[in-house]
Amino acid sequence: MGDTESIDNLLALEALLQVTFHDRALLLRAVTHHSCCTETAVRDSYDTLEFLGDAIISAHVVEHIYRSFPNATEGDMTVLKSEVVSRRVFAAIGQHLGLFPFIRVDVANLRTFNERSRDSLCADVLEAIVGAIHIDQGPDAARDFVARVILPVVAQVSLQTDTNPKGRLQKIVLQRTGTLPRYRVLEQGGRNNDRVFLVGVYEKDFLLGTGRASSIKEAGRIAARDALETLRQKHSE
Repeated sequence: MGDTESIDNLLALEALLQVTFHDRALLLRAVTHHSCCTETAVRDSYDTLEFLGDAIISAHVVEHIYRSFPNATEGDMTVLKSEVVSRRVFAAIGQHLGLFPFIRVDVANLRTFNERSRDSLCADVLEAIVGAIHIDQGPDAARDFVARVILPVVAQVSLQTDTNPKGRLQKIVLQRTGTLPRYRVLEQGGRNNDRVFLVGVYEKDFLLGTGRASSIKEAGRIAARDALETLRQKHSE
């Protein structure tokens, strides 16, 4: 890519992002996969910017969830946060923004390249761009970008997130066997102020799923979610 073409691409990307960089070299780095610069990847690829951006996005998402869902439990917030900052959601945001045409990647240096690769690159670059904005313009600009581009999906994801996995599992097990799922503490450890419980959930004598948490209740919720995923995978086989 020539210098003029590269500058034109960066200008178009800035227009897309609605952000004008002081140092466009940072933006170029944010869209450069390490396959394009294998010898200087630490300095010239998006890897470390992605690491920074991931942490920044997670912090803003957690704060937004805390403020937007005051009656949510810690477990509810943890589930919602993990869904919002998932690769699947970031990939969808990146694709919707139209990031892929701006990503610099040397396909010849990749073992495989497919639709999943596109999604992964879009998710990576979205995080890297947030990191680049933070370095180039400061935390307020990064916060504004996250608020405009990423936080709107929190409400959408919350509508799709299962906050009562134990109730849903109970309905399924009742329909399957006419019995209720049974929860059992399998392990417990740690000190009094730092307990960790491993809980298993059973359909009759069959272990459906396990969950580990600092309370038996939360470990049971995680176990139910694990069981639902197990049953979903078996159903799709």
